[in-house]
Amino acid sequence: MIITAETQVEDIIEQYPKAVSYFIQNGINCISCVGPFPTTLGKLLTMKKVEDIDGFIKGLNEFISKNKK
Repeated sequence: MIITAETQVEDIIEQYPKAVSYFIQNGINCISCVGPFPTTLGKLLTMKKVEDIDGFIKGLNEFISKNKK
């Protein structure tokens, strides 16, 4: 699965639990008190005021490809 801005955060965390560490290392909390944020990755990154959304997503895809289950 290629992660895009339209990918649901819940789907990312469900399929790639190790991805949580990438979010944390980059200063983004992708977990709320009820579980993964119920929104798209693009919306989450916009809410968190990430300046380089495309760069974050590219880095996330690279992280996932290096750290498969």
